[in-house]
Amino acid sequence: MRRSIVFTGRFGDYFIKSLGLLLLSIITFGLATPYWMYWSTEYFFNNLELNGNKILFTGTFGEYFIMSLGLLLLSIITCGIAFPYWMYWSFEYFFSRMEIEELNSY
Repeated sequence: MRRSIVFTGRFGDYFIKSLGLLLLSIITFGLATPYWMYWSTEYFFNNLELNGNKILFTGTFGEYFIMSLGLLLLSIITCGIAFPYWMYWSFEYFFSRMEIEELNSY
């Protein structure tokens, strides 16, 4: 049985806020980068539907930010050796905090 996945987000909405977060990241010397990553991923997950049922992201920014900032600093200290773990952890964080809001029955 195939299930359709639909993205309901709009490029204009994403572009404007993403541009603002890019500028904020530059102004804060990169400290806002974890928020930009968090917001971008949350935006995409919260605008997905599986057979008409919304995908909900249940993580929190505070939890993500503390760990992400620590892994960013560790990546800098290790000259990038810890960077793959930071990326792995980020994907695992987001994918393990998704739920399906069931509006339609399968």
